Amino acid sequence: MTEVTRVEDLRDVIPGDWAYEALRSLVEKYRCIVGSEKATFEGNRAINRYEFAAAFNTCLLKMGRIIYSLSNTFPNQEDLASVKRLQADFATELKTLTTKVDNLEQRLAFVDDHQFSTTTVLRGTVEFNLISAFGGNKAVSSGGNSREDLNENLTLSGRANLNFDTSFTGKDRLRTNIRAGNVSNFGNSITGTDMTRLIGAVNTGNNVMLGSLFYEFPIAGTRGKVAIASVADFPTRIFPALNPVASISNFGAESPIYSFAFGTGAVVYYNFTDKIAAGVSYLTTSGSNPLEGLFGGQSTALAQVTYTPSNKLAIAFTYGHYYASTPNVTGSKGSRFAQLPFGGSTATSANAYGLQSTYKLSNKLILGGWVSYFNARAESSPSVNGLDGSIGANADIWSWAITTVVPDLGKLGSQLNFVLGMPPKVINNDVSARLDRDTSMHFELSYRYPMTDRISITPGVLLITNPEHNAANDSVWIGLLRTTFTF
Repeated sequence: MTEVTRVEDLRDVIPGDWAYEALRSLVEKYRCIVGSEKATFEGNRAINRYEFAAAFNTCLLKMGRIIYSLSNTFPNQEDLASVKRLQADFATELKTLTTKVDNLEQRLAFVDDHQFSTTTVLRGTVEFNLISAFGGNKAVSSGGNSREDLNENLTLSGRANLNFDTSFTGKDRLRTNIRAGNVSNFGNSITGTDMTRLIGAVNTGNNVMLGSLFYEFPIAGTRGKVAIASVADFPTRIFPALNPVASISNFGAESPIYSFAFGTGAVVYYNFTDKIAAGVSYLTTSGSNPLEGLFGGQSTALAQVTYTPSNKLAIAFTYGHYYASTPNVTGSKGSRFAQLPFGGSTATSANAYGLQSTYKLSNKLILGGWVSYFNARAESSPSVNGLDGSIGANADIWSWAITTVVPDLGKLGSQLNFVLGMPPKVINNDVSARLDRDTSMHFELSYRYPMTDRISITPGVLLITNPEHNAANDSVWIGLLRTTFTF
């Protein structure tokens, strides 16, 4: 994040000549020039040839690091030709760069001979987490009174996440994800409510498991993309969720309209113009079950239209249809009643509508937000759960959030994240016993600080007031300190 991505941002570099265009091409591809805080080299004057040589040398070093780190980005023949011509045109100033180019070529040869695979790149993350919950009593659903103390101790847990990305054409990707960990999600079983659930909480008992398996490829050149998944795909890997924050919570990570869509299926997304794009997805959790198959169990169909009028503003409208015989309508977000408006054994469908947006107010402030509405319908009788209701009962579930990001606060590459919102709440229900009568609020603050290019720490705090939309519950706090290693 310390590199300037556009040569135009460096006002002292004069556009027009060939060297400028060549440098701009290298900068935009390899993000390899360091500028001052004022986006200049030094003062308001034209760059001289020796300063150009220093910038060019920085690009060569960055290209070498990219290759050495196995980032799967290699200089093409056109880039190498530009490097050679720049060397010739700036022979006097760049005579010391011959060794650098030789070293770059040697590293490329070394990678070709020793990399993990000629077609597969391994990327991974490892996280250590210190987490604890604080509060008076565990939460209970609206209308109840809590009697169980919330006495949780500080925990230390971790997870490992490995992605094996394989390309057969240079434009496609086959991803095999494996994961292991012992991280508690700090949800209902710990605090009495899923409003406190954390994102990325992998708890496999430290056993290695297959997390996701999908294949994606472009269509219509580079304007469209298709992904086919056999294990646990999510639409927001292709659909833009338009949420700028790096959230520590399940609720703050994305709008609830995306959260009930996962499993086996396909996602298609296409850019019709530079401003308008649209996509559809169909995912089911029963795709490998011969008794239910792709269309007989829990399933979600989503459609989204995204409008990006400028590089500062983006807006998306999303529609989803959901069905499950054992439901979780809001994807483990919000109150228990919002997830199970007619009980856990009542077959339930839902039509969901979401509006998401993000706005880059400046380079130092990015805003985001969403509002979602679910209209749930009982497809079997709620009486099987001991509730007074019938087939066709309806429930209205609402949620909203405002998100804020302050990038590069204190250090380039850092990010301050803030989330304020209302987790999914049942505001109307034909089954009156499962109506949320009060209002919970979600407050979240976290700060990701890069110690190095590969190590970062993230302290964060989460506060839920009136958990489960029940004013009789005590507020619940979650404190987290996460250390992340990437490779």
